[in-house]
Amino acid sequence: GMFGIAVEITVRLEPVPESIRTMLADFSTVRAASEAVSVVIATGIVPAALEMMDRACVAAVESSIYAAGYPTDAAAVLLVELDGQADAVEAEAAAVVSLLLERGAREVRSASTPADRARLWQGRKKAFGAMGRIAPDLAVQDAVVPRSCLPEIMDRIEGIRLRHGLTISNVFHAGDGNLHPNISFDRRDPEVADRVHTACREIMAACVEAGGSITGEHGVGSDKIDYMPWIFDAETLGAMRAVRRAFDPAERANPGKVVPLHACREWRAAPGVR
Repeated sequence: GMFGIAVEITVRLEPVPESIRTMLADFSTVRAASEAVSVVIATGIVPAALEMMDRACVAAVESSIYAAGYPTDAAAVLLVELDGQADAVEAEAAAVVSLLLERGAREVRSASTPADRARLWQGRKKAFGAMGRIAPDLAVQDAVVPRSCLPEIMDRIEGIRLRHGLTISNVFHAGDGNLHPNISFDRRDPEVADRVHTACREIMAACVEAGGSITGEHGVGSDKIDYMPWIFDAETLGAMRAVRRAFDPAERANPGKVVPLHACREWRAAPGVR
């Protein structure tokens, strides 16, 4: 991250929801689950959460201490949560269930108790920990695409997985179009590590081509710095660096991160950075 100073902060109190409904829907294909996401959002219903996990992720969760009772034979599951006034939640839940079933959900089940809700969420919240059991290393990717592009992007990620012979588990914020394809591998094998690097680059390129961006929430850092010129021209990158240097002329705050120096119109290497 960079160094920053907050000079003013405005906060807003949010009321505790009167009612919460948490549902789990399972699908026989990832495409059907992806299409269901677009259909739900297109109605104008805005879930408090709309998460997706594919079969590889579900298998990792269910074979761990975080098992949440997800169907392991499903190609993908959607975790949907609605909140608000009781009557509105009831009406929206009925509409969402109907839409999910119409789009191919095999089953939609609702949490009947707070304990049931906590168990459904446990699998999603602990998914990254569960994936740590698959291999010594995990390359966590973060990109964002228009939600209408989810079916095509998920197909492309599957194609990349097959082409490079890798293990990719998808667990992400489907309602926001914020993807997290996670590649399990062993970095001690240089050939595998090279394939992982190539696959990550292809996934990012596919997301940008779909009208998305190289990060949804995790930032750029050094891992995705080479992709910045894909979405910003040299003039824009130069402006970003000029602002940064106004506050940090010596570039001591995370030198060489976020803004690719070689892509800026005014190139000047930071001290100690190649």
